Amino acid sequence: MKRILLNSLAMILILPSLLTGCSEPQQVKVTFSDQPKIINLENNDDTLASSLTKQGYSVAELKQNYEPSIPWDQKLGGQKTVQLTCKCRVSLSVAGKDLGTFQTTQETVEDVLKSKKVQLTAWDEINVPLNQKIKEGTKIVVDRLEQRVKKKVEEVPYKTKKIEDNQMADGKTEVKQDGKEGKKVYQVTMLYKNGQPVVEDGEPVVTQKLIDSVEPVEKIVKVGTNKEMAQKESVNLTSAKETGTLTVEATGYTATGSRTATGTYPHRGTIAVDPDVIPLGTKLYIPGYGYGVAEDTGGAINGKIIDLFFDSEQEAINWGRRTVTIKILK
Repeated sequence: MKRILLNSLAMILILPSLLTGCSEPQQVKVTFSDQPKIINLENNDDTLASSLTKQGYSVAELKQNYEPSIPWDQKLGGQKTVQLTCKCRVSLSVAGKDLGTFQTTQETVEDVLKSKKVQLTAWDEINVPLNQKIKEGTKIVVDRLEQRVKKKVEEVPYKTKKIEDNQMADGKTEVKQDGKEGKKVYQVTMLYKNGQPVVEDGEPVVTQKLIDSVEPVEKIVKVGTNKEMAQKESVNLTSAKETGTLTVEATGYTATGSRTATGTYPHRGTIAVDPDVIPLGTKLYIPGYGYGVAEDTGGAINGKIIDLFFDSEQEAINWGRRTVTIKILK
């Protein structure tokens, strides 16, 4: 009985010592913000600096490049993890503007941008992911894209429709309906990057969208075809007697779409005059042009100046400006 008790007491004394000898010392995990490397240190009364030195690391070099989550001279007792955050040199460019190179302890690209108060928009482009870890020499480039919108209006010319009319003298014309130009309105969008137009294949990136349109109004002109009536009018003019001559400066014009000062639509033979010099209704003969009637006036027709109507703009240009001696008929 005594032997059993002695053996039991011996076991009780030996067991704690066995348990103490089998337990493993706790470790402190040291991580780096810029690399996946991990250092395991013993959780004891040594400081962070001395523990790293024992592991063969240069604390002076680490202090130069990293900032620890606890002081270098703090004991590791009670710690589970310690992080060494990189004091990295980073360069930053935003919207084409170089903000320089600086040192930071921010861990991600997003953190750096927030620390520099750079707010990203949906149109911004960045060269690296926002969650990328900051490393020594990281370059961050933020390109600012924007759309600039303006309107562009294109005029749509009207067409001229000619209708033959046997109730009018051959060669005479009369505007039945004035023409009116139409228009097309486009929304033009240009893409800019850092304040400069985005260019592809040597051309700016431009898109346009039709947002409104107005159809042109056709011009309708009646054209006389009655040759007999034309002959009668010609006889009336050619048979008129000359009452005098006048040397004037003669220019040419073509259809304006408006009626003359006497209420008629201009046609070949219509002549614009200064009524103080040549009364309206006066029959005239102009060398190189033919017979006509003073039916119209004009703001630029002052004094001894007349304006001859031509059926086309080219004819008016060809006439130009001439000094002629005209005949005044009765």
